[in-house]
This record gives sequence, C-alpha cells and structure tokens, in this order.
Amino acid sequence: MRLNVDEKCRWLRNVLIAGLLLSAMPADASCLVISVQERNERILLQSDADSAVVQSERSAKLISREFRQIYDILEKTKKQDARFEARLKRLSQELFDPLLPAMRQASCIVFHIQPRFMHFALDLLPVDGAPLFVEKALAFSFGVPKDLDLPDFGSDSRGLIIRDPETDPDNGAKEVKAYYPSSKVYAAKQAGPSLFTQADEDFLLISAHGFVVPGMGEKDFDPDDSLLFGKKHMQADGLAGGKFKLVYFDSCQMGLSAPFIDAASRSGARFYLAPIISNESGHSSTLTMRYFFTELNYGQSPMDALFSARKRIYDDFQGRVSRSDQMFYAFPFRLYLL
Repeated sequence: MRLNVDEKCRWLRNVLIAGLLLSAMPADASCLVISVQERNERILLQSDADSAVVQSERSAKLISREFRQIYDILEKTKKQDARFEARLKRLSQELFDPLLPAMRQASCIVFHIQPRFMHFALDLLPVDGAPLFVEKALAFSFGVPKDLDLPDFGSDSRGLIIRDPETDPDNGAKEVKAYYPSSKVYAAKQAGPSLFTQADEDFLLISAHGFVVPGMGEKDFDPDDSLLFGKKHMQADGLAGGKFKLVYFDSCQMGLSAPFIDAASRSGARFYLAPIISNESGHSSTLTMRYFFTELNYGQSPMDALFSARKRIYDDFQGRVSRSDQMFYAFPFRLYLL
C-alpha cells in the first residue's frame, strides 16, 4: 500500500513510539512493535520493521464485534468448535498476513493499542497453525514507557502479596514468598487502601476476586471496577500512594480494567499482568503464578517469563483436556508495558 503524506507522518510517529517501547525490552531483544489503530472506519496495523501497512477488509465495527464474540466464547468457556477456529483463522489472515515475515523473524512482539481495543485477542490468533501466544513472547502497550531503566526481579526483590484462599486455594502465594523471602504476605480480609499508602516494593501480587464489566470498545474507563477484600470492594484509587515496579493480579478480568492499569502506571509500575477473562481459582492460575515467578526469579524478563509460563501450560494440557479447557488454562493472562 502506498502511503500519502499524512500517513507517512503517522507512520514516522509510530516508529518513534516503537523505539521507545523497545527501550523497555531486554537489551538483546529484537521485538517487533505493531501499532493497531482505526482509520477511515477500518482497522489499520503498522509494523515498525518496515513500511508495511495492513488495512482490514471489513469495518472496524465488524472486527470489534468479531473479537467480542471470541471474548464471549472464552469468558463462558463455550465449546471452541470449527466455526470458532475458522473465525480466528480469518482474522489472522485479514490482519496479519502481510506482517508475517517480520513476525516470524521477531523474538518478541508488542501490540501498541488504544484502550478501546483491549478486547482484541490478537495473541490468540493462529500463526503457522498455532496460537501466537505459544509462538512468541508478547506484550501490549497504550503508550511509551516512563523511562529507560529496566527493573530487576532477582531473589533479592521484595513483594507485597495479598491472598484470598478462595481465589488461591493451592496457596501459590506461599510459593512466591519462598522465591522472594523478604516479601510481606497479608490475607485479603486484612487488605485495603491503608495498606498501599506507604507501600514501596518491587512487585505487588494480589490474588482476590475481581469485578470488571469489559467495555468492548464502548466504554474504556469504568470507575466501578473493583477487587474484593473480605467483604469490602476496593476500587482502583485504593492503590494510591503505593510504589511498585510490577503489578500482578490473579483476579478475574483485571487485564481489561483501564482504571487499575492506570493506577498501576501511576504507582510507577513498568509492567502490569492480569487475566483478560475470568480465570480459574487455583490449578492453572497457580501454575501461571508458579511458572512466571520462577522464571522471573531466574532472571527472565516479565515478557519472557509469561511466554514460558503460558507455553508450558499449553503444552502440559495438549491432548489431555478439551481445546476449550486448554485455552482456558493457558491463555488468560496478558502483560502490559507501562
């Protein structure tokens, strides 16, 4: 596609954003940054690797509706039949085909999106026959990183860990505490805004019930999103005053909560990790916690640690459970670069 002057200016701006996003990656990473936006009522994808521009054949409204239907199937753990796979395949061909050479060569991929595209499960779309999330380390971003320094999450790091036994029945929080002995652990019923006011830790890990009504492009910012601590709901402003480098929510749908992502960003966090659908209490969510923090403790970047965790879970359940359950176990968590 030939670019006009305005499109070239926008493309150059995206290249500059891509360069700053890359600064949030490990020095040896060659991440591909793909910008996702709407223009002329179509979805437009631009790659920082070259001047490749992909424009959806169908309207942005229809693409959004397609992703919403995919999201609803994932959320309700409905059977993922041939029609579901065909929908994923068509979206992959429509949005990714011209970008595939660059995607195959990249060691990791960052999707630079707008909040109204949060429900776009781009990392679920198949590439070369497999979901993208088991092929590449992935992350999402709304904008450019705050600074150029990457935090380290080695064994000397400290965490603030909050656990509800209903959402963490296998006590994955205890395992994380073993990796990071200096961390503080609190029961969810003890938690509240006062706990975060003076907090200054390397990471925040919360396993608690999350309450989010995804906007699906129609409502980007819902202040009613909340976490349940005991019998009390805490909204995003309850995190005010806390300082963290990484925020991890083992809480339903918190990966689609713009208020909590914004609150994490204001805390100084560089990384935000949470499921975009209602994830399982225990079992696979415990595995995600275990594998992610193990890799993080060994020196992996959050992006690589999540990739290792999801791929391992996906491979572990290959052929042992239904396709729907396999995706429910392996897919839900998403990483945002802040």
